[in-house]
Amino acid sequence: MNGSFQQWLENCSSPPGLVACGLRQPNGKLICRGIEAGCPAEMMEKILVQFEDLRVAGFMGDLAPLWSTWNFDQGRVRFMERPDGWLLGLVARHGSAAAHGLDLLSQEFLSLPSGG
Repeated sequence: MNGSFQQWLENCSSPPGLVACGLRQPNGKLICRGIEAGCPAEMMEKILVQFEDLRVAGFMGDLAPLWSTWNFDQGRVRFMERPDGWLLGLVARHGSAAAHGLDLLSQEFLSLPSGG
């Protein structure tokens, strides 16, 4: 995995209210973190795969450089794909610091350098 992406994921997993986060690399490999017990890394992996399946099935066009945010009872899920193929998923509780910071995290992710 690209070191800058892995380091960024480790750093972004600290805002209060972030439930889980994960990356899908351009080659399809996943790295996910479950921050709260109710959403372990394995569940975040499934969320990313299911989102990718929906996107590939034609329900959504390319997201880059925009993102898609889906609300549910207790929070929201944000997905974004960069033009270079990296996909990010974030799950945050409503009203939390993480939920309020989704746009900032999204901009940071989109601004990470490609390749190196």
